[in-house]
Amino acid sequence: QLASFLTPSDIMLGLLAAAAHDVDHPGVNQPFLIKTKHHLASLYQNVSVLENHHWRSTIGMLRESRLLAHLPKEVTLDIEQQLGSLILATDINRQNEFLIRLKSHLDNQDLRLEDAQDRHFMLQIALKCADICNPCRLWDLSKQWSERVCEEFYRQGDLEQKFELEISPLCNQQKDTIPSIQIGFMTYIVEPLFERWAQFTGDTPLSENMLNHLRRNKAKWRSLLHKQHSSSRSNDHSGQVTGSQEQSLNKEETP
Repeated sequence: QLASFLTPSDIMLGLLAAAAHDVDHPGVNQPFLIKTKHHLASLYQNVSVLENHHWRSTIGMLRESRLLAHLPKEVTLDIEQQLGSLILATDINRQNEFLIRLKSHLDNQDLRLEDAQDRHFMLQIALKCADICNPCRLWDLSKQWSERVCEEFYRQGDLEQKFELEISPLCNQQKDTIPSIQIGFMTYIVEPLFERWAQFTGDTPLSENMLNHLRRNKAKWRSLLHKQHSSSRSNDHSGQVTGSQEQSLNKEETP
């Protein structure tokens, strides 16, 4: 539905934003940068700190490479601003803002994709979906990346503990297990967005497939969490999936 309305410029912007939306990520989140008084937090006044950094770093690379040098200056500036709008949309703190607006459009059936502003908004939504789509992948791949991102959270928590700072939510490996983190992420962030995306696309095979993977993966994380809670032998609070647990999960029937 969206693809048939996209212009070559829209496609270029979407691809550039997707490639660059996390460029030069420092491996810690915004609250960490703020409470450690990092220069990026000061530079961007504690607002969408990482996303502003990704955007500005991308602009720097584009200008240095002269990739857009053949275009008129006003066109280049417009591309840079639209890239910023797309990348800034991935700030998870703005999730409800975009969900409310998307719900309103869908309920009122007033999206006009021939209109540049509405197309840009749906590109923002598409990029947000791509940014958090890991739970919509096949279990083996999704689990691998879930564990990797949680390892990043735990490293931040270790740094906070080292510097005697309050450990951020989801970053305490003694309390925050990978299954519990993933279940919360799926329930409150991923599911609401992808359900609206499926409503927008009209329940296409791709959207249905992603939602099915999401539901199966959530069921497997729930099963794993239950096993962790019921196991009297386990002293490991890291949430890592063991080989025997993996075999058990793969045998279970999930929705």
